[in-house]
Amino acid sequence: MTTIDFRTDPVAARRHRVVSLVTHADIPDIVWADDETGCYGVRGRDPKGNRIVVEQSGPIRIVSARK
Repeated sequence: MTTIDFRTDPVAARRHRVVSLVTHADIPDIVWADDETGCYGVRGRDPKGNRIVVEQSGPIRIVSARK
């Protein structure tokens, strides 16, 4: 199990990337992720243009970022 959170530990979180197991592509704009539950949050905007975190779920895997 791996959990990352850019809000509390951005340095450690940058060492990882979150990949969708459906599309096999990186998920952009990740704020936090938990691969045990399959939940993650991405940056978004509400109808008024304010920044928000949108929670989503799906099959994901957190992997170490390549250098």
